Amino acid sequence: RERESAVSLRKGRTKRAIIMNTVLERYSHAMAEGVKDNCQKLQKLSDQKLWHQLSLLLEECVSDDRFQKIPGLLIDVFEQFVSPVALKLNALKVVKVAVKVSQQHTQPKQAVEFIEATRKLLKESEDDAEEVLYLNSALGQLALQSGDEEKAKALMEAGLKQLDDMTEVDPAVCASVYSLSSQYHKVHRNFDEFYKSSLLYLAYVSTDKLPADFRLALAVDISLAALLGEGIFNFGELLLHPIVNALVGTEFEWLHALLKCFNKGDMHAYDMLCERYADALNRQPELVKKSGLLRKKVNLLMVQEYLQGNRVVSLDDLASRGKLGSREAAEDLVMKAMAQGMIKGSIDQVAGTVQVTWVQPRVLTHDQVRDLQTRLNNWASKVNNFATAI
Repeated sequence: RERESAVSLRKGRTKRAIIMNTVLERYSHAMAEGVKDNCQKLQKLSDQKLWHQLSLLLEECVSDDRFQKIPGLLIDVFEQFVSPVALKLNALKVVKVAVKVSQQHTQPKQAVEFIEATRKLLKESEDDAEEVLYLNSALGQLALQSGDEEKAKALMEAGLKQLDDMTEVDPAVCASVYSLSSQYHKVHRNFDEFYKSSLLYLAYVSTDKLPADFRLALAVDISLAALLGEGIFNFGELLLHPIVNALVGTEFEWLHALLKCFNKGDMHAYDMLCERYADALNRQPELVKKSGLLRKKVNLLMVQEYLQGNRVVSLDDLASRGKLGSREAAEDLVMKAMAQGMIKGSIDQVAGTVQVTWVQPRVLTHDQVRDLQTRLNNWASKVNNFATAI
């Protein structure tokens, strides 16, 4: 029996060596030295049955630009070399590699067939929920690319529901679900939902590891969604996220300036930015189309920001800060802020003042925290002076 086992082992190694040599010969004309070395390492690790190390090297290879630049190489390596030993590898790593390899197919239909074939390699069970969810998210992305929005929506909704019912989920799986959700809402111009899904996606990925072009595109999209979303009035979380740093030093740096302006609720600064970056703004049809909404948002945020540190203010003061032109317009703005749930309080029409009892909590930027610290220090100083006088 030991002799039969040894013979079987040698046959397995010989077969894998033949397969890898065939792959190497097929792509030798376009293969860099590092690529060839890694392919040989894959074979060696497989022969030694070092499955964990093999999984790690596979993840490294599929993310390597040198592998990706050789059409068909990764597909052949996966189908001819990885598939036969897939059940011996970490299932989640296998599906991550498979999804990455599927991107080598030029046609969405071929990519779908590849992912479906990978699904059949795995024994679906409750223990494989993460793997199935990851593959379904990839299929949803492909459905969107193919224009099958109904299928993409069904996979997105099922994925979000499944994710809510799961615990201790791998970050990559969470990111895949929210990535599909954000892309679906981007196609349908649901700015509020796109913004929410994109922030959730960013919570599960490392921003500095995202490709530079993708990072900039996402920064632009999520910034525009923040400005255009009718229910988005909290810009602090986005401004504190490193994704917005991708805008700095690019042709879209004006978006970063606009975000900061909105967060402060500064109508005067907003008008200056509109004048300064008129050409860039005019190249964004949605911003032009919703210019009235943008001015309304700035003023609503002005009310929230100003009343954060002043419990009683005059309507005339609000009218001046918001360029509203009249006390009546300021009163209408305050009522809209109350209806939006941004503030609670009362309006004294006779005295022409607003008294606030509650302001909606929101994420503060570093500058806003410093302003709050200054106000607290001033308050503490007044209390100490009062105590000394008594």
